[in-house]
Amino acid sequence: MIKNIRLILLSLVLVGSSSCKGFLDEYPDSAIPEEMAMETLDDCTTIVTGIYSAFKSGYLYSGSMTLLPDIQADMAYASDANMGVYTEFYRWQFKPTNADVQGVYASLYSIVSTCNFFIENIEKVQSKLTSDAEKEELERRLGDVYFARALAYAELIRFYCEAYDEDIADKEEMGVSLKLSYADASPVKRSTLRESYAQVISDLEFAEKYIPSSRSVADSPYFSIGAVNALRSRIYLYMGGTGNTPDAEAEKKNLEKCIEYAGKVINSDVYELCNGTTGSGSDYEKIWSFDTGSEVIWKVAMSSTSLGSSLGKIFLNFVAPDYYNPDYVFAEEIRKLFYEGDCRSSLFVTDYTVGTGHDQPMVIKYFGNTNLDGGATKKFINMPKVFRLSEVYLLRAEAYYKLGLEEEANADITAIRKKRITSYGSSGASGDDLFKEIQNERAIELYMEGFRLSDLKRWKLPIQRKKQIYTVDGPDNNELNIPYNSTKYCLTTWPIPKHELEATGGVVKGNASNDL
Repeated sequence: MIKNIRLILLSLVLVGSSSCKGFLDEYPDSAIPEEMAMETLDDCTTIVTGIYSAFKSGYLYSGSMTLLPDIQADMAYASDANMGVYTEFYRWQFKPTNADVQGVYASLYSIVSTCNFFIENIEKVQSKLTSDAEKEELERRLGDVYFARALAYAELIRFYCEAYDEDIADKEEMGVSLKLSYADASPVKRSTLRESYAQVISDLEFAEKYIPSSRSVADSPYFSIGAVNALRSRIYLYMGGTGNTPDAEAEKKNLEKCIEYAGKVINSDVYELCNGTTGSGSDYEKIWSFDTGSEVIWKVAMSSTSLGSSLGKIFLNFVAPDYYNPDYVFAEEIRKLFYEGDCRSSLFVTDYTVGTGHDQPMVIKYFGNTNLDGGATKKFINMPKVFRLSEVYLLRAEAYYKLGLEEEANADITAIRKKRITSYGSSGASGDDLFKEIQNERAIELYMEGFRLSDLKRWKLPIQRKKQIYTVDGPDNNELNIPYNSTKYCLTTWPIPKHELEATGGVVKGNASNDL
């Protein structure tokens, strides 16, 4: 079955993205130089190139930050062929010394540091520019930098801070360390959650000011106004409080902001949900086979000579000549959520006899962009799609629901499902059933895109896995049940790395998870 599926994909003709080609022309692949200098416009371009490239890190979108939150939660099971990949997270046994805990943290703060360097040195370049064209180009670079810093801080908050709630928003040292100066390397204590989110919002305001409207195209490797508003919508939903209803007037206003900015993206006439109901070679299929599509707001650009890490390797582990030995397989409880005729069912998972001789639900969502894989070479590399229109619809649907606007929430769910499910009618759920539909749709649509753990955390829902055969713990024993009120639930917020606590001499405080 798997071979047949992929022969079809291999036969598709790649629809090239002009925006991607432009990106590669403007920002050739190169790292930040060892001795950073920022004297000319070319220097600025080099630094921004490095910032874009940094998001390809195996600790970030092309690896740990995308895969680990879903693996730690309930989206996949460690197969009995697992070679020890990510098992500390899977078993909820990771510590502040864990390589991924440290790697994600350090990689994001490295981006923050580079952005700070750029902002602090931009005046030296501005003073030397004479033409309006050069000044406009520099402003575009500045817009990139502000967005990158906003995104890095947003992800640090998502993984290393508790879910936002007005009751704890002003509590000391619950947020991130807001390091806004490159020159001053002295330790900075953690801010409040409100201050942390406010910094992200402030950076996005600056990004909007400088990012040109000409970048408003779908399938873009550039930061754009669409990406700015998508991140705003995500941030404001997260600031809408925990649980299923807002607890304070401020949280209601945040949900209204989520709806406002989601609407700017949805109504921009720039992006369109891809149709997956048109059979083999559908537009939705191309998102995963060729990393291109009209609903992609921002993707991490790669080329055959400039790759990130392999998102699909842990799910496939091809062993020559013709079998797979996955470290992780699809969670059957998630698989049950698919409606009949849902294109995502066949695009994300297939039954396959793996190297151990067992039939397993193998994850094929990240089978690899054949143009990046270089033909027969199996690298299982895809460009991470960090912002997609479908997520924006889901953000708005949840905000609508929490504000009691059930008709509007159902309309957004319906909009997605009509593009994914053959002959789908409409969603008409209400109350808790509607909230469950939104949760289920996020689980399916955003499968293995790194949202599940933070979703469950902000919904205050337990982390549960039911028995699934041929797992790392035995033939039929791989259960997990971590309720919201359990001590171990604090691991939904990752610990501050040990090296950060030691390097700052105790200025930066740890989380509750640091003490487990």
